[in-house]
Amino acid sequence: MDAKITKKRLGRMLSYDWIKIVATVAAAIVVWSLVFTMTATRITPAQQFTVFNYVGNTAGSKFHDSYVNAFNNGLFSYEVLEVNCNDLATTGEYSQTVMEARLTTDEGDVIFVADADDESTEYEENGEKKYHSYLYSLVKRWGYYLYNLDPAAENGFFKRMETYLSGFYTEGYQKPESLDEARVEAAFRTRVKKDKRFKTEAQLAKGVQEDIARIKKYRDALENFYKYLDAGYVTLTNVEVPNTNEEIEGDILFSGVYGINLCPNADTMGGLKEVVYYQSTYTDEDGKQQVKTSVENMNVAFFNLEGVEDGFQYESLLYVNHLIESYCTELNA
Repeated sequence: MDAKITKKRLGRMLSYDWIKIVATVAAAIVVWSLVFTMTATRITPAQQFTVFNYVGNTAGSKFHDSYVNAFNNGLFSYEVLEVNCNDLATTGEYSQTVMEARLTTDEGDVIFVADADDESTEYEENGEKKYHSYLYSLVKRWGYYLYNLDPAAENGFFKRMETYLSGFYTEGYQKPESLDEARVEAAFRTRVKKDKRFKTEAQLAKGVQEDIARIKKYRDALENFYKYLDAGYVTLTNVEVPNTNEEIEGDILFSGVYGINLCPNADTMGGLKEVVYYQSTYTDEDGKQQVKTSVENMNVAFFNLEGVEDGFQYESLLYVNHLIESYCTELNA
């Protein structure tokens, strides 16, 4: 049998079978792409740090710098691999839809929200026109996704952080010298058994040291925040939302501390306007409508999302302390 390949035979094959050849190549590319996608390491919610800017706010000139530069300069722990934001103030009527999409995929760490009048919530009380705040509106709609920030709340952000840290300190997190590095290592090695970044003993050893640094960083952040709170550089904002849903029992839907007021005093934290601010309207002495730009009572709220591994939700406090330390005039005097 003459099986010799000639130009004539090759041309005839290509003229009749080119469709099959193209289809085979395309199928091979698709299969390879699927294999690569399915086996590639995915970033987890805990490895992303996402800043939200709520409706009513305007991102300042250093909004992105506040977290991007912080990330590049090592503010966060080794576990944070990327940072991003969702500026809901620019999404118009779709803001709540965008937020729902992000939260249901466990994307979100902190959100800037003003404790200032949300003019879309106008209501009348005793013949007087009133408004709920943007923070109130956030809690009313998304409170189930938010942490209670009352340091005394048993299942709140700070109590959980204290409990988490104390698990690594033999005499409590308040005594940094009592850190038990063996406990940190044991917890780390258990957690990363299926993590492709830590396969060799050298990688594991490096990871242990990074995790020890993470625990120390969290401890310092908690201690510093309490100092800033005691000094009055920041305050806590309580929100109470009455229950209007007949299907839910009780008179109160949400009640607790849902905001950290980063700017209770514009003389001290007014520089925060470089990061975020809001505008409001008022009537001057001549009866004319004026627009006021302010950062006073700008709050941050913390998300409590199920997909973020417990123990890695405390990156939020690192970011808040960074803002305080960057803009508090008394700290930078």
